Amino acid sequence: MFDILNIWNYYPYDQYMEHPSATPFYRAVDAASLGRSIADARKEAGLTQQQLAETLGVTRGSIVRLEHGQPVSTVVAMKAIRAIGRDVALVPRFAKLQVKQ
Repeated sequence: MFDILNIWNYYPYDQYMEHPSATPFYRAVDAASLGRSIADARKEAGLTQQQLAETLGVTRGSIVRLEHGQPVSTVVAMKAIRAIGRDVALVPRFAKLQVKQ
């Protein structure tokens, strides 16, 4: 346990959290909120559903289902997240994150 805590001194978590202050973080706790987050980030990126679908090689209907929290493959969801310039971070439910602004 001591070694794990000692790593934080060498690799501070904050170095991975730097971003422009205008970039919002989205929190998703279920399929519906993940879909809304993806839709908001897609719009922020200036992409239409059709453009995103073409980028991913899927139908626009797949993007509509994803954004409405309906079933799509995990591969499509992850590709969509990456295509709109985002990453996924799995954070413990009650973790407190501090983001530098």
